[in-house]
Amino acid sequence: MSPRLRRHGPSLRIGWLTSATLTAERATFRGLETSVAMRIANVARWLNRNTRLVNELYRPDRRYDVVVFVKAMDERAQAEAERARTRGATVVFDANVNYYEIWGDYDLPGTQPTPEQQRDAEAMTRGSDAVVADSSYLLGIVRRYNERAEWIPDNVDTSVFRPRRAHEERRLRLVWSGRSHKTKPLELLAEPLAALGDAELLVVSDSPPRELDALSAVARCSYEAFSLRGYARALRRCDAIVSPKRLVNGYELGHSEWKITLGMAVGLPAVASPQQSYVEAIGAHGGGIVADSAEEWTAAFERLRDPAERAELGARARRTVEERYSTPVVAHRYGDFLLEVA
Repeated sequence: MSPRLRRHGPSLRIGWLTSATLTAERATFRGLETSVAMRIANVARWLNRNTRLVNELYRPDRRYDVVVFVKAMDERAQAEAERARTRGATVVFDANVNYYEIWGDYDLPGTQPTPEQQRDAEAMTRGSDAVVADSSYLLGIVRRYNERAEWIPDNVDTSVFRPRRAHEERRLRLVWSGRSHKTKPLELLAEPLAALGDAELLVVSDSPPRELDALSAVARCSYEAFSLRGYARALRRCDAIVSPKRLVNGYELGHSEWKITLGMAVGLPAVASPQQSYVEAIGAHGGGIVADSAEEWTAAFERLRDPAERAELGARARRTVEERYSTPVVAHRYGDFLLEVA
């Protein structure tokens, strides 16, 4: 741990603000929606346990040294940021979606930023004292509006997402997880799955996606409802985690690596499209395979039929998460950054 973060270092009070905390009578880290909780809850708890930084969900009646705005950037959030600043707080915006650029083919519902979202993201980014971006791709865009910015990835709780026992079968059990309205890219796996013949695909989501019907015609497919700990258990029954994407717009290019690092933490090699954050995570220690065309996906699956190859790449994947994306590593980086900008 860096000297600044040690328990004898400086003490700061940090308020984490989300859209929900502005309207909730009493908000808790445990009660946050999953997509928000996975970003900040573990980080805040780790900092509370291991440093002198005091972290809590933002309360308007309290004074803070730093206020971090997470998934909150509308006019109400901007007004609250100005109010916090007048009371002496440093305002940090945690940017985790590419709302800044609107270009390309948006075939997934709700993914194309609205003009209002673009306006709010730009205003919040320009008006904040510092900005955190959750992917290196997004960092490059954020720095056009605010030079005081840093990339800090999403964190993985490696005590929950822990290594699984080796599977010796040659038949591949693949797993994908995400929102059901964002499953269209799974169609890119139809040809590779058909070529493989005996592979299985588990989809973990908020509801059964319609794409499963078509995929079930070429491979054995199943669905499970998402819960964080349930997903961790499901991953330990699988052999590789997959994330195909159609990289045809700024929204898709700006994502973090979290979709694959949860599986990598369990010791699953990742097979993923060449999105920048995926390339970085897989390339760090070779914990997976980047695939673009149907032929490359098929070749990747054939390679992973070998249990020894899966074990080798899976060990590299786990090492990658431990060194780059585990909660202590990410929380440490976040804490250092907050001390730097306060």
